[in-house]
Amino acid sequence: MPPPLVPAQRTDAVSRPPAWLPPLLVEKSPVAPLDLALLHDLPSLELRARFMMDGFIAGLHRSPQKGFSVEFTEYRAYQFGDDLRRIDWRLYGRTDRLHVKQFEHETQQRIFLILDTSASMAYASRPESWLRKIDYSRTLLAALGLLTLRQGDAFGLALIGSGLDQFLRPKASQAHWRTTLGHLDGLQTGGPTGLARGLTALAEVLPKRSMVVIASDFYEDDAALVSALRRLRFDHHEIVAFHVLDPAEIEFGEDWSGAFLDSETGQKLILDAAAVRRGYLKRFQAFLDQTQTSLLDQAGDYTLQRTDAGPMPALGNYLARREKFC
Repeated sequence: MPPPLVPAQRTDAVSRPPAWLPPLLVEKSPVAPLDLALLHDLPSLELRARFMMDGFIAGLHRSPQKGFSVEFTEYRAYQFGDDLRRIDWRLYGRTDRLHVKQFEHETQQRIFLILDTSASMAYASRPESWLRKIDYSRTLLAALGLLTLRQGDAFGLALIGSGLDQFLRPKASQAHWRTTLGHLDGLQTGGPTGLARGLTALAEVLPKRSMVVIASDFYEDDAALVSALRRLRFDHHEIVAFHVLDPAEIEFGEDWSGAFLDSETGQKLILDAAAVRRGYLKRFQAFLDQTQTSLLDQAGDYTLQRTDAGPMPALGNYLARREKFC
């Protein structure tokens, strides 16, 4: 659940600007980090998503693991009707048996992109420099949609505000990606979070053995969240969580005294930041630890994603998790 004093909306916020790669990914060469200022200034969700995805792909070699790109991964026995061009004749010469090459894109997965649209997701401490949490999250999920198409996977979308507000069934096409962009671009944030309620409702309509990717600030009651995650795991879904937070929520600078307005409850507080910062940071870290533990206990994957940082950890974790899911 949300810790106290989270600056859901600050009236006079002034913030200070404050790689990881999973073992299955290899850097092609030293690559410049994603230009977050340019990402912020791009005029459309489509351009931001393409820029984010292209920046991520530029830093990677082809992976030898199934599902990362359309590349050869392994052999299987020849079956009647297989394309003869896929037969490895050199291997036949050594084994006297016919084998065909299997390619990574042949294993299609169902990926569901889940976005929290509650009011707290509209927060940005420096809107002139960093994307709001909701904008970063929808850009990240739109880029992930492009990545799933590159892998030949089908993806769906769910928007969760006070409950399950919108749901798109998975498809694997550019037209479906553009439909998804329209839903992401047109969404409205508002109200208290209903993430656990929405995930529980979603579990009723998801095909079994899907991959569920959640972008949220996870300001939800922990017991309710765990119950919803347990329901997803019961149906053998894989869970990938992007915990999207603004730097101000994590760091809470000492010079940020002033009026704070909780965007979900309307509660207003006048705070001396220097006096409360130590206690806030302790309780916020406990919140982060508990959220991560709740995800990992349900065999999920967890990435803390700051809005002032590039998406390499989040997208890398997704690819690593998908490889295990194949």
